[in-house]
Amino acid sequence: MAENKYPQRALSDMVSIIQNVVDMVGYFSEVALSSPLSALLMLFGFLFVAGSSLVMAYLAAGAAVDYVTPESLGRRPPQQG
Repeated sequence: MAENKYPQRALSDMVSIIQNVVDMVGYFSEVALSSPLSALLMLFGFLFVAGSSLVMAYLAAGAAVDYVTPESLGRRPPQQG
């Protein structure tokens, strides 16, 4: 009977991703602590990325709410004539 090696590979990939994230935090902190200008630039970069991500999340949430709410929600349109 053939052995299924995919779960073990998936676990290995997950461990690799977690290790990369841990390494990345170390690299970013090393750069940020090298000089005040580097820390300031990283802070502004974080603010730009976080700000644009929040705007995108707000727009996506608004689109999702608009999609699930009926068109006739609220008052009726004024009568013509």
